[in-house]
Amino acid sequence: MRVIVVGGGKVGSLLSKRLIDAGHEVVIIELDEERCRALSEELDATVIKGDAANMEVLESAGLEGADALAAVTGRDEVNILVGLIAKEYGVPRVVVRVSDKRLARMAERLGLTKAVAPEDITAEHMASLLLREPLLSEFSRTTTPSGAFSLLEFTITSSSLVVDRRLGEIPASGDWLVVAVLKDGQLKPPDPNSELKEGDRVLVLARAEVVEDVKRIFAG
Repeated sequence: MRVIVVGGGKVGSLLSKRLIDAGHEVVIIELDEERCRALSEELDATVIKGDAANMEVLESAGLEGADALAAVTGRDEVNILVGLIAKEYGVPRVVVRVSDKRLARMAERLGLTKAVAPEDITAEHMASLLLREPLLSEFSRTTTPSGAFSLLEFTITSSSLVVDRRLGEIPASGDWLVVAVLKDGQLKPPDPNSELKEGDRVLVLARAEVVEDVKRIFAG
């Protein structure tokens, strides 16, 4: 998958690294020349110096045919403009950083996949929104006398069936079990009264034969 990341600051560089590590092709657009040099040295990505609000710069980054775009500069107007241009070019997944939540809601109504406020931004969160990868990893798979089990990690997204629901409201199963919830940076044991919010991460132990069912529950 080819992803364009607009903005090479902290979030942009971490997001790019996450995408590269996952095997995706990344093109970074950054205005600052010194930052461009640093990114070129740090990451296995194509780095383009320029203003992403310039159509020629976007086209040189391969906007036409890109699979996803994330605009994470510090300027709301640039992020929204770039996002709208990307949608016009038919980019399927467009995520932008917007500091004003009212603007964020407006941007989503204009057709952007997701507008994220700065306090909600992490590289993992942005990557999961871009890649539709709420299932982050299958940590381990082990076989016991009673069968094979996998330990799975999910990031709750707006499309998850369990978003805004309490753990106790999720139908119980003898084939899988929530073993921990990572909320606000803290790993917590499962609490039936704990409400799962977008961005929370959930660890689930599941029998191999029900892994796909568990994905549908937590990934949407």
